[in-house]
Amino acid sequence: MMNADKIKEARERLAPVVQRNRLDHSSTFSAMTGGDVYLKCENLQKTGSFKVRGAYNKIAKLAEAGGTKNIVACSAGNHAQGCAFAASAMGMNATIVMPKTTPIAKIKATEGYGAKVELYGDYYDDSYFRARELEKQGAVFIHPFDDEDVIAGQGTLGLEMMEEVPDLDYVIVPAGGGGLLAGVALAVKSVNPNVRVIGVQAEGAPAIALSFREKKHISTDNIYTIADGIAVKNPGNITMEIINKYADDVMTVSDGEIASAIIHLIERTKLVVEPAGATSLALLLSGKLNVKGKKVACLLSGGNIDVSTIGKIIDRGLVSRGRKIEFSIQLQDKPGMLEKVSHILAAQNANVISVTYDRMSADLELGEAILHIGCEVGGREHSERVAKALMDSGLKVLENIRTK
Repeated sequence: MMNADKIKEARERLAPVVQRNRLDHSSTFSAMTGGDVYLKCENLQKTGSFKVRGAYNKIAKLAEAGGTKNIVACSAGNHAQGCAFAASAMGMNATIVMPKTTPIAKIKATEGYGAKVELYGDYYDDSYFRARELEKQGAVFIHPFDDEDVIAGQGTLGLEMMEEVPDLDYVIVPAGGGGLLAGVALAVKSVNPNVRVIGVQAEGAPAIALSFREKKHISTDNIYTIADGIAVKNPGNITMEIINKYADDVMTVSDGEIASAIIHLIERTKLVVEPAGATSLALLLSGKLNVKGKKVACLLSGGNIDVSTIGKIIDRGLVSRGRKIEFSIQLQDKPGMLEKVSHILAAQNANVISVTYDRMSADLELGEAILHIGCEVGGREHSERVAKALMDSGLKVLENIRTK
């Protein structure tokens, strides 16, 4: 049976290996939420995420028992790197099956730790079935979450947080397959049952949230989220049993809220956090959880973000925060009209980032044009001022200025 003693045992095994990133108090996020907010920065951990804890604990135990030469795992990236690192340290061969959609940076990093990577399927669950086939060829399968030794390794984070800030009121934990949430919830409750442990998932991959709510195992047919690290259709059986027993709630956040949290972390803390790792802060900043006057720890679970996607995510976050707007104006196709619009936008301090001048729309009369404009603004109140200024000038705004 899974218990706190296994987590304590894992902590001893991991002590010489993992970095202990202490809880970092954030005055910025405390002011924004009314709580006393701390960040557990596992994005700064070896291999770039918490996953090395569970993978190393499992593989080190296999090495202690002897006889294991080959391991196989499946992962969207972070478990892959943890297994590759641990297998290399133990002198084992590692084959990692990853979805074809895995960011290139995670693939290269996994190979850099000495593992052989096979790309298969579009989602984690597709890669899982392929990895189980490879297991039959003589390798030991290292499950990314539904394994007691892996869960115990992840649970060491819960013990660390409670040692650093013993009087926490809330611990917020990202959840995909549930290994991290299960381990942390068990660890935290073993120290102080009164601390509320909240799991958080992406709205587009809510299997654990649904299973927790209905108190039965639920898998989802389709998932879509920028948080590839927690894009799991089918949560674990062991993990759900532990989560149902020890977690207090499992909530969801939108991709827009995740992207906004990533921007906040970059702007205010100078931390690069991947979408899955930012879900905990996204929940806190969304206002869905009232933490006023409470001590809260947000677990930032990883920082392995593909640099090629950062621009898209930042763009999505700007839209979500009302910092980017798009609108269309119907006007007369004659000299000076574009200058008029530009003058109004400049007066309102709106930065134009895209312009399309359309004379060919079927809805236009001769001598008319539609101007499609994208602007960067300071927020929703600023965008409302821009809209009012345009309409007060007599320009025909075809639709309300909106974030897109």
